[in-house]
Amino acid sequence: MTRERRRRRQVEARVNVRQLFDLTGKIALVTGGNNLGYDAAEALAELGATVVVTRRRQEEADRTAERLAADTGALVVGAELEVTDEASWRKVVGDIVGRFGKIDILVNNAGGRKVSTVPETIEDDPSFEFLETRLLEDWKYTMDANLTSVFLGCRTVAPHMKQARSGKIINMASIDGIVGRDLRIYPGSGLSPTVPDYLASKAGVINLTKGIGVSLAPFGIYVNAISPGGFYRAQPDRFVENYTKLVPLGRMGRDRIDLKGSIAYLASGASDYTVGHNLVIDGGLTSW
Repeated sequence: MTRERRRRRQVEARVNVRQLFDLTGKIALVTGGNNLGYDAAEALAELGATVVVTRRRQEEADRTAERLAADTGALVVGAELEVTDEASWRKVVGDIVGRFGKIDILVNNAGGRKVSTVPETIEDDPSFEFLETRLLEDWKYTMDANLTSVFLGCRTVAPHMKQARSGKIINMASIDGIVGRDLRIYPGSGLSPTVPDYLASKAGVINLTKGIGVSLAPFGIYVNAISPGGFYRAQPDRFVENYTKLVPLGRMGRDRIDLKGSIAYLASGASDYTVGHNLVIDGGLTSW
């Protein structure tokens, strides 16, 4: 092929950037419809997708879906999902495919950590050691909630996306999977430091994303992760002050604003040459 013919083909392949972000006709599943999960679902709905949003209880999922539908005007469906349970995943994904015929987008957002039954408070002691007080049962709970759930979600939707030769999977990680939490943030705040199982589980999400991403890419399935920094949730003033001193932008993340662009990019055709990437949105905290 001559250089001129190659150039012509490249010109013919040009797309309008507005079209890249259009999700009209897409079916999306977002796990955990609170906080960042709500933001993700809202972004997808605003771009034209039909969204299924999950919570642990059906009534909670229905309330979240009703609010999203009112905020966006999109079709939003609530579903009950226990993200650590295989049968629950099979039912939800089966119901979606049965009703809509496909699943185009999965956002693995749901997760969490268990508050230890052993008191954890750093108070004004920067030498606080959170490792020795952590219970094995709490470690296992967090690993299941944050990492096993992502594995199950990817594994359950993959066959449907393979059949369609198309799909977008976004796994919610964290900057806690990249760096250890700076213990200087906590003295005087009344808050506890990030527990070791949370750090390990989010690091696992990042590398699992890479491994699954390269294995599913030949089938037209794009798997990527997002690692948010701290978002403002009415934390104590001392904590916010300490945290924002570490952020080049000088602030914490904003709900319903700072995550949505990343979701739009990774869920749409705009990211069709992006695989196994971990998109960090932390105001520059991990770039020092």
